[in-house]
Amino acid sequence: MKSLRPAIWIAGIGSCLVALTLVGVALAQMDLSAPITEASPVVVKSRSVLSISEAPIGGTVAAAVVAEIDSAWHINSAAPYQEWLIPAQVRFGTIEGASPHDVQYPAGHDVFLMDETMSVYSGQVVIPFQLTIAPPVGDSIELPVEFTFQACDNKTCQPPETVTLPLIIPIGSGGVAINQDVFSAPTSSTTEETNKHVPADVTSGQENDLQRLIEGYGFWGYFLALGLAFFTGLLLSFSPCTYPMIPITVSIFAGQDRSVGRGFVLSLFYVGSMAVIYGAMGLVVSLVGGVFGSWLASPPVVIGIAVVFVVFALSMFGLYELQVPMALRQRLGTRRGGGGVLGAMILGVVAALVVSPCVGPFVAGILLYVATSGSPVIGFLVLFVFALGLGTLFVIIGTFSSAMKSMPHSGEWMESVKKFFGFVLVLMAIYFLRTILPETMTALLTSLLLLAFGVFGGGMDRLEMSSGFFPRLKKFLGLIALVIGVYLMVALLLSEGFILSPSSRWLPSSGNSASSSSTSLIAWNHDLSEGLQRAQAEHRPVLIDTWATWCANCRVLEKRTFGDPAVAAEASRFVPIKVQLETADSETSRDFMQRFSLRHYSLPTTLLLDSDGRVAKILQGVVSSEEMISHMQRVR
Repeated sequence: MKSLRPAIWIAGIGSCLVALTLVGVALAQMDLSAPITEASPVVVKSRSVLSISEAPIGGTVAAAVVAEIDSAWHINSAAPYQEWLIPAQVRFGTIEGASPHDVQYPAGHDVFLMDETMSVYSGQVVIPFQLTIAPPVGDSIELPVEFTFQACDNKTCQPPETVTLPLIIPIGSGGVAINQDVFSAPTSSTTEETNKHVPADVTSGQENDLQRLIEGYGFWGYFLALGLAFFTGLLLSFSPCTYPMIPITVSIFAGQDRSVGRGFVLSLFYVGSMAVIYGAMGLVVSLVGGVFGSWLASPPVVIGIAVVFVVFALSMFGLYELQVPMALRQRLGTRRGGGGVLGAMILGVVAALVVSPCVGPFVAGILLYVATSGSPVIGFLVLFVFALGLGTLFVIIGTFSSAMKSMPHSGEWMESVKKFFGFVLVLMAIYFLRTILPETMTALLTSLLLLAFGVFGGGMDRLEMSSGFFPRLKKFLGLIALVIGVYLMVALLLSEGFILSPSSRWLPSSGNSASSSSTSLIAWNHDLSEGLQRAQAEHRPVLIDTWATWCANCRVLEKRTFGDPAVAAEASRFVPIKVQLETADSETSRDFMQRFSLRHYSLPTTLLLDSDGRVAKILQGVVSSEEMISHMQRVR
């Protein structure tokens, strides 16, 4: 037996060597260079909730997006103070039967980073909104809800993320209150500053600006809103379709030979009846606003509305003529001498129902605008006061027969007014299209429209010493349009680039990227391949800094650490490279992570490579100057 022991030991050692050899071969066949990517940790848990177990058809119910943010983390608020940050934002998909509106983003709280204050959300965030259910619908509706946010802690930032939170809305009449822990908790109402920054395209059924004006300013809000409606109507009374017809219309319901008292009473009843009809229109569309909201959530409907406005605008520009049918005009013109109060009222109703091509598109636009306010009172008052403005000249001329002599006679100025309304109609088309167009495209179209108005609306006209008020007014309005249009266009060219590259790539200091600081102490190389080749040729170590435009902590690292003269001095023996990794799924990011075997995408990430090109150290997040120098000194 003793003689067999050496053989057994030798066999055992040989088996171990064979096993190790097989493991080595297997490992040699594995691609160890491929990165094992890991998903970023979930630090924000979000959901969509309803306030009632069953939503009634034709009713409006409350809903909300709820986000639970892990401690030590925060997300940017809906109104970040810095334009380069990604705001928290709720968007809705288009679904028949449900119209979301009145999204209320809570006010954020301030944190101090990078020597500046930032507005963020932390803990639990509730973003409430309203849902109007419009018939016909089934047993339930699934509303697509998207929540966009971008999370950071004190060291690292996760990429912007958009999660889909489908909201199931059961339909019925026996609903009871649910999720009261969410809806009974106090939430911060949207402040004026927040409203300024919240994107306009949250939803086509968004909170109505008119409603917010009235709710925010009380009596003065009503005064401003109704004053604007009255001024719009008064302005439209000077349109080519209305102004020349005023004396004819007045003579129809009041007669040629009329006293001041009779003219005033009949004109008042004419305008009053017209205003009541307009107000009734506003009342009706406000009561069934959910239907209009559902329509406005459909891109084909929005495009159709915009096309109608453009068609009417082209008529204003003189491409073709749109008029009330001749038979109806002749029938209205056959009655002279009026028919008393009843006749004036009937004629006012007819005038409200048979709107002129100049006034009709604006009435339609105002109706669509007040439809989303959800307030029948506002709907009625806005259209009623609009009609009073439209009928003011009728009352003046109907009361004082000689007033027409002091009014400007129809002439060339009428064509200028007609063109002005054409530009306004195109602007209204852009206003409705903004819900389905990117903000950049909306701004571009608005800029081009203003430039066109400035050139063709009188901004380039030459004035003489004898020029009157109207040519000078045209010149003034045209110059204002030119200035605003040029400002928008230049801002778009600088920020977006379009044909040329954006300014952030060629201006020495634009403030839009962490790499564009004119006070940087390190001469960064922005081409990774070129920098690595240079380091290999010069046999020098490499310092790589990663960043993105939305990454707040990247800016902290750039300003506090790489802005330290001691760090910059140590970096002088490195080849410094700054790499922009804007999104996790971009080709640049994937190639970068694979090249350096990074497991997950987070910013900022700093890599130190030795002079042989091997990764010596990977630093995640914001690193202090002392720690950065300590690691850099170990790399040769």
